[in-house]
Amino acid sequence: MKFGQKPISECVGDLLVHSAKTPDGKLPKGTKLSKTHIETLRLIGIKFLLVVSLEEDDVEENLAASTLSNAFLESGFQLSVPATGRVNFIADALSIVRLDVEKIKSLNEIDESITFATVMPDQLVAAGQMIATMKIIPYAVSKSSIDAALSVISNSVLVSCRSIVSRKFSLIQTSFEDTKPSIISATEDVTRTRLSQLDCPLIDSQLTAHTASEVRDALMRGRNLGAEAFLLCGASAIADRLDILPEALGMVGGEVIHLGLPVDPGNLSMVGQWDAMPVLGMPGCARSPKLNGLDWLLQKMLAGIKLDKSELSGMAVGGLLADIASRPLPRKLIHKNNVKHQKIAGILLAAGTSKRMGAENKLLLPIADGLPMIRWTAQTYLSADIDKLVVVTGFQHKDISKALLGLDVEFVHNYDYQTGQASSVACGIESLSEQYNCALIGLADMPFITPDLINRLIKSHELLSQPEVRLTMPIIDGRRANPVIWGRAFFDELQAISGDEGGRQILSAYLSAVNGVSWDKKEVAEDIDLPEDIKKLSGISKYM
Repeated sequence: MKFGQKPISECVGDLLVHSAKTPDGKLPKGTKLSKTHIETLRLIGIKFLLVVSLEEDDVEENLAASTLSNAFLESGFQLSVPATGRVNFIADALSIVRLDVEKIKSLNEIDESITFATVMPDQLVAAGQMIATMKIIPYAVSKSSIDAALSVISNSVLVSCRSIVSRKFSLIQTSFEDTKPSIISATEDVTRTRLSQLDCPLIDSQLTAHTASEVRDALMRGRNLGAEAFLLCGASAIADRLDILPEALGMVGGEVIHLGLPVDPGNLSMVGQWDAMPVLGMPGCARSPKLNGLDWLLQKMLAGIKLDKSELSGMAVGGLLADIASRPLPRKLIHKNNVKHQKIAGILLAAGTSKRMGAENKLLLPIADGLPMIRWTAQTYLSADIDKLVVVTGFQHKDISKALLGLDVEFVHNYDYQTGQASSVACGIESLSEQYNCALIGLADMPFITPDLINRLIKSHELLSQPEVRLTMPIIDGRRANPVIWGRAFFDELQAISGDEGGRQILSAYLSAVNGVSWDKKEVAEDIDLPEDIKKLSGISKYM
């Protein structure tokens, strides 16, 4: 590959290094220059160009990236279409990312032109999340380097996604006479939320005395109810293989595989098995929603990773968790919360084109008392304990604004609304001043949201020790729902997203930061998208 400046007449077939403006528009960098391109550039006075000339042994960047990426032994991920020398690896499902670190290092040592970057080993990722990226740095790379890289890639599995497989869980807690009921109920709530983040239901929750026989009986009951995995949380931490919880496991024919964990917090964990069913003894720190060793055990176990001595010992690297609030939250998100009162702004997204509804803009549909849906939803948010409400408009913004006439809302217009929901999220966040520590982002086409739900989310979020690095959302029937409260530490990323998924593309990377709030009224998750959804609106007042 030759890189340098050449007379324009000699550049046919070369690749343009820097973009060039023409009367017909901009020629992007990397354009393969044709005779027509050359004539256009010559007419505007350009005499020399900085170009790349490919040689016989060169492989063009997109072909190189595609050739290498397609050589991976695919497991649990899809590949993006190559562009600008890059191919992204996208997870198929909620998964644990397994990596051959040494082989990945060897791949990157072959040629500085070939780079392969991944997420952290054993990171939990959601469906659609990028787990790795293959990038060719220059415009081409030599065939000899490609062949060397293919040799490394084809000899082992460098990266794979081990899908999380849902299991039905039973939680068994033991108590002493002086154990506070609030501790028991809080542990159940935290555990239910922890499992829901892994798409696992808690189908059984029992409280027993702290004796081996009581725990044994509870294990049998849980099994009869259909439990496929067990969490044991003792009133006292497991101190020995002969302690109460291990003894109970042995009484039903189970066994302790390992006691203790090189992860802190989470040292006092137990890994056991009973007729191929996992039995995990919870450390005391698992009563808290903060990341601890139990989270890693659950994720690995549900991904089908054998929890033997080698696997558990490997958790020591990166296992000191005491100084971080959550993982995989970057450290830049971890900072002290010196604000006593969390000011929270509501952001209502009302910019969509309503295409699936047909000719009508769904947000202007009359619902209860003849109010347009957008006004009904805005009044709901204004009735809750938010400090202000921002309405992001786009499609038919004048009509939307008119429908909200007289309400105490701040309008922000998204000129790029057709690019998707993410641009509206970014507009709303960008409009907030420094005084707002959190943003409650909601969708205007979800009219069943109630002030009670919003207030419960706000109260739960304000009780968090570091609300600025957490996000709070309703958990409805085991699924995450809207609206979502985002701490200020996420604001920069919310302004940088693109596409139609909104904040979900960030959420998938920060599952351990989620503060889930159980909510039993399923109708609040209903949205209005299609003409047949309109019938859902009849009698909406009864839900308020």
